[in-house]
Amino acid sequence: MALVDVIILIIISGFGLFGLWFGLVHTAGSLLGTILGAYLASRYYEPMADWLMKITGWEGNAPKVLVFIIAFIIINRLVGFGFWIVDKVASVITNLPFIKGLNRFLGMLLGLFEGLLTIGLIIYFVERFPLSEKIMSFLADSVLAPRLDLVVNILLPLLPEALKMLQSTVDYVEAAVS
Repeated sequence: MALVDVIILIIISGFGLFGLWFGLVHTAGSLLGTILGAYLASRYYEPMADWLMKITGWEGNAPKVLVFIIAFIIINRLVGFGFWIVDKVASVITNLPFIKGLNRFLGMLLGLFEGLLTIGLIIYFVERFPLSEKIMSFLADSVLAPRLDLVVNILLPLLPEALKMLQSTVDYVEAAVS
């Protein structure tokens, strides 16, 4: 197992622990935030990245990836915050003995799913806008990255057609590294 796979597993486990800690309602909000984040960030990253390139003078794909990830995280957290408020209101019901355990367990499962989607989406985006050969070779060595691409197929209908049509560069980098 490559180092990148260990990192991916740690991050996904963190999402699962997040779901266990906060429960189903909050984690459902976070998952909705992931979906909305993917939808909105994939539509608005390009103008924001162009603006960032103009004011900083940065070139290449780094501004695109950076803006996408930042927009995705901000949108995700804002929606998650809204559901945190809903969760606080619903805590009268979700803190009942049996329901509390079920709420946390289902939150953990949903958190793991959200982690798979989030990391898969970031990998999908990085594969289409490669940052460096080193990062791409790490992804090429990964056992989990190709499987996470399959999970991202759930979100593909939300992504703009132009982003979906970009040819993945992992095969190109694998050929260059080999």
